[in-house]
Amino acid sequence: MYNGNHVSRRRVLKSTAGVGAAVGIAGCLGGGEQFLTIGTGGTGGVYYPLGGGIADILNQELDVDATAESTGASAENSRLVGNEEMEMALALGNTVQLAVDGEDDFDDEIPLKAAFGAYVNHTQVVVPEDSDVETLDDLEGLDVSVGAPGSGTEVIAEELLEWYGLSFDDINDERLSFSETSSALQDDNIDAGFWSVAYPASSIEELASQRDVRMLDFPESDLEAITDDHPYYAAAEIPAGTYPDQEEAIANPGVTNTMIVHEEMDDELLYDVVEAIFTNLDELEDIHQVAEQFEESVYNAPIDLHPGAEDYFDDNL
Repeated sequence: MYNGNHVSRRRVLKSTAGVGAAVGIAGCLGGGEQFLTIGTGGTGGVYYPLGGGIADILNQELDVDATAESTGASAENSRLVGNEEMEMALALGNTVQLAVDGEDDFDDEIPLKAAFGAYVNHTQVVVPEDSDVETLDDLEGLDVSVGAPGSGTEVIAEELLEWYGLSFDDINDERLSFSETSSALQDDNIDAGFWSVAYPASSIEELASQRDVRMLDFPESDLEAITDDHPYYAAAEIPAGTYPDQEEAIANPGVTNTMIVHEEMDDELLYDVVEAIFTNLDELEDIHQVAEQFEESVYNAPIDLHPGAEDYFDDNL
């Protein structure tokens, strides 16, 4: 059953189909209609609008009452789906793998499967244009936003800092959402901020339109070593011109986002959910261009596909 304590710290994003105030109870309404709650992330990222678009599609195509909720993102979403407090959620691949294995911040193995691999998140580390910071090891002793508590950004920041020989104890770490990180950089309250998000991120666009900033360009040798040590990373690139005054492409570690479900989710229900999403990708592409990556990323999830989703993809892709 849904734990009402979560309501006070999670903003509910209603679909435009006018759903009611649904909570994450896995069960049926009268007439067979079922609640489906989709975990997203902060309002300044991609998960939030994308999850809202998916909720719209499910309400239009299926006999369900679907809602998308703003959360702390990947780590929190993994726990919420594992505890059956919501039915689906977007989460970063490395966080999902840690959750399933019961490693790092996860004390127990969490029973998750993938509905599909979705799209690549880019590790975007933003500093003022005149900053002396060139690589992550230059962040020692500085004020750094490492992402919202329970987010995949926080997990990635900790992991990559560790790769460069640092820990959160070596920086003045701030747990800020994307929007809060953007504002803090704008106001010179922090020296750097981590985003793990698809490009273009609205919060970075807004920041870059208001002050001169730049992203850290990861050296090729570092990316090769990072991806060797952590196979769920892949060398990725943000094209030149993605953000205001960004004249060159930016190399960075990328991680595939995954739509996760509980391993015991009903096969037929998930088949129908995935079918509804993948036959309406044009609607999601209108919300954000990352939906263009869905079909090519289906099998790139770091954990096993749920049988209901696997049946759909075997039949149609």
